[in-house]
Amino acid sequence: MPKINISSWSSHWATVRRHYIIMLQDITTGNARKDGQEFRFWFVGQLEEWCKANNMHFDSRRFGLRNSSDIEIKWGIYRKNEVRNIWAPRSDKTAMSILISGDFTFEFREADDHANCREVRLKGRGDYVIWSEDVEHTWRMDEDSEILTIRWTPKASGNE
Repeated sequence: MPKINISSWSSHWATVRRHYIIMLQDITTGNARKDGQEFRFWFVGQLEEWCKANNMHFDSRRFGLRNSSDIEIKWGIYRKNEVRNIWAPRSDKTAMSILISGDFTFEFREADDHANCREVRLKGRGDYVIWSEDVEHTWRMDEDSEILTIRWTPKASGNE
């Protein structure tokens, strides 16, 4: 029967345990509705930058993996007849909004051609719209609504 070196076995398991604990620290949990209240419903995104811009303390342990420059996620909660009166300008991000509940209408227009508009109504649970960074938008609530919006910076394709 082979001899087992207890000290190397113990050392191996200590390494595995440390790795497992580190992995568990890379988990962030919360509630999107609550966590987004400080940032106009955005609960994942450039939280450190947003804190600095609003003279708020940034706590990396509290925000955890929610602080990201790669993706921004918003859990929007809106009331019937609420309207965005100002067009959101073009940005460097692609965006997608998914209807969780309610009835939500977007209006899109080209930044360089304001006469060219398109209306998109999200009425059924799970309805979504995706728009590129060169499109301006506004919206209105036809019913109380909850919307999940995700924004990301598209990667440049190698074909350009």
